[in-house]
Amino acid sequence: MTPNDPLLGYIQAVQYLLPEIVIILAVIATALWNLFFPKAKEITWLLAVVGLLGSLFLFKPLVEPSKVLFNGLFTYDALTIAFGVVAVVAGLLVSLMTIGYEHHLGNNRGEFYAILLTAVVAVMLLAGTTDLIMLFVALETLSICCVLLAGFSKRDVKSSEAALKYLLSTAATTATLMYGLSFVYGLTGSTTYAVIADKMGMLSIGTPSLIRIFMAVLIISAVGFKLATVPFHMWSPDVFEGAPTPVTAFLSIGSKAGGFVIALRLLTAVFAKSSADWVLLFSILSAASMIMGNLIALAQHSFKRMLAYSSIAHIGYILIGLIAGPKYGYPALMFYIAVYGIMNLGAFAGSILFTNETGSDRIEDYAGLIKKRPFLAIGMAICLLNLAGLPIPPAGFFAKIFIFGAGLDMQTMVGGVNIGWALVGIGLLTTIPGIYYYTKVCIKMIVEEPSERVQEMAAERPFFDSPQWMPMFALGICLVIIVAAGTFGTDSLVKAANVAVSPLTSPSTPIGSLPGTVQ
Repeated sequence: MTPNDPLLGYIQAVQYLLPEIVIILAVIATALWNLFFPKAKEITWLLAVVGLLGSLFLFKPLVEPSKVLFNGLFTYDALTIAFGVVAVVAGLLVSLMTIGYEHHLGNNRGEFYAILLTAVVAVMLLAGTTDLIMLFVALETLSICCVLLAGFSKRDVKSSEAALKYLLSTAATTATLMYGLSFVYGLTGSTTYAVIADKMGMLSIGTPSLIRIFMAVLIISAVGFKLATVPFHMWSPDVFEGAPTPVTAFLSIGSKAGGFVIALRLLTAVFAKSSADWVLLFSILSAASMIMGNLIALAQHSFKRMLAYSSIAHIGYILIGLIAGPKYGYPALMFYIAVYGIMNLGAFAGSILFTNETGSDRIEDYAGLIKKRPFLAIGMAICLLNLAGLPIPPAGFFAKIFIFGAGLDMQTMVGGVNIGWALVGIGLLTTIPGIYYYTKVCIKMIVEEPSERVQEMAAERPFFDSPQWMPMFALGICLVIIVAAGTFGTDSLVKAANVAVSPLTSPSTPIGSLPGTVQ
């Protein structure tokens, strides 16, 4: 083969997609395992975990130079690696949680793990896509997987309702996004981000046109549906409550990570030189999400539903980083997503452990948990207090400090008001109800007398050889990462966040002329 041979280009490109390929092989293995070895279905989870671990070790270092693959369809850079790692770690922790939840899956555990791994691959592909066609394929793959996972408990009415609501919201998202992207293609004549960025840059000269504003509204509406920002959050609470708890855990971080990487990649390409077209719109979504998410979470009695509304509020905080821009905002956004994801997954792992023994999701039933399960109560308390932004340890506190600092650095003015300062002010005020409903759960678990459900829990439960082993292990991993992110690992995580978003601030890599060119 000659150096310019397209086949050689494809072979070289595949080397950068090894993490995705390993997970695809794990998808096939988990799907077929139960079919050919039904008596050994108890170890299906092991195939998923091995595949995810193998993929995690195949990622290249963040400092790896950017590579444009397949004529611009996919870009392998630090941002691709960072969001890929987030997706794989989320998939790994959710897989561990599911081991303690498998009794709800019946004989379909192989299909569950196969669909979950497919969703992880979809997020990984979204992280690196730099073409509108690839974006649509990856996004639809993720959406279909999430719908199937949300309705996986077929005999549960709430699970079926969650799947239907997610399906309807996904249909609306797809239609809105495609309508907006049709304008992008009509204006630029290309589906490749780099070409779109150049042509949109020329079209951005002068005052904003009506068609540009309409296009921004359509695209931001679609991203808002995916992120569940107010007022596009209608599906989120019911889906979070009705879906199987491991699925809810994945939706809270895996799906949201996909939404944020779309916002980062697409907005910096389509509206790179006309940020005024979308900054005000996202500012409104951010403020509304922080206010409504925190206030409605105060009234919730279901633990999962409370986390659903709190996740809406956290999306509002993270949007401040997106609005603040590449200098301080994007690194703060990346740090917040990583820390928030681990804190949220830890909270859901605790929820699974509690529900496995009590069958309850009501916040009141967590009262006095420390008397029977001290590690579980303390572990959940650490996750919840960090979600509240309290320095115990300061991982969540640092995440909010970095986001608010980026907001204060903004210079964008609307009607004589600094948008950054206004958003930070709203963020600080809405943190107060957030602290209240998170600490309310912690106080119930640690201070109050045991509830009837807690009193019914066995005095001692064997650690190994029980369904609680792996979810407890997942919670332990989350606690270790939270402590590290808030203490000795803070500086390393901050540096990694800065490197991860560097492709958005540096000149784009030229697109190759051959189908599989790696540059």
